[in-house]
Amino acid sequence: MTTGNEPAPVAVAALEPYLVSTVDHGFNASTFTVVASSGADVVSAIAAAIGTFSGPLHGGAPDRALATIDEIGTPDRIDEWIRAKVLAGDKIMGFGHAVYRTEDPRARMLREIGAGLGGDLIDFATAVERRVVEILAELKPGRVLHTSVEFYAGVVIELCGVPRSMFHADVRGQPSRRLVRQRAGTGTGRQIIRPAARYVGPPPG
Repeated sequence: MTTGNEPAPVAVAALEPYLVSTVDHGFNASTFTVVASSGADVVSAIAAAIGTFSGPLHGGAPDRALATIDEIGTPDRIDEWIRAKVLAGDKIMGFGHAVYRTEDPRARMLREIGAGLGGDLIDFATAVERRVVEILAELKPGRVLHTSVEFYAGVVIELCGVPRSMFHADVRGQPSRRLVRQRAGTGTGRQIIRPAARYVGPPPG
């Protein structure tokens, strides 16, 4: 899927650091699908990886973070919107990360890239981020939540003119897993990846 247009150099320079920084970021669900270890072809492996994005827990955060900014709408609504969401126990997309317990360094990088692109969107996003962090610290003092990569990823991608329907249109991590990890095998032959399982339910009887 493409826009049909040659990307502007400024957009390429903005998006390349984001793509590189997220190309193979640990064992997330889409890059750890183990289809290729069975000897399956690359198309099947990528199809399985893309399938993980159908679930709401993996992928889709950049456009949902943008939807948050859209929903807030104007600077005078920032505090009211954030407080209502936090007090209702709702998650604010783009904040908190399964691995990072400090500010996601990729978010810091993308904030700077967005500032270089300029415009009302990055200014508004920066204001929203500042107040989300401050209000979360006020209302949830024992739970530190920082900005994740998805918050500014959506902003930068939007500033580069990429349609939101294309936000998931990449398969960067899975081919590297297939070639480097799953198809490399061990010893003299290939070996299918068979994750171990441990029962953690109630004891029998």
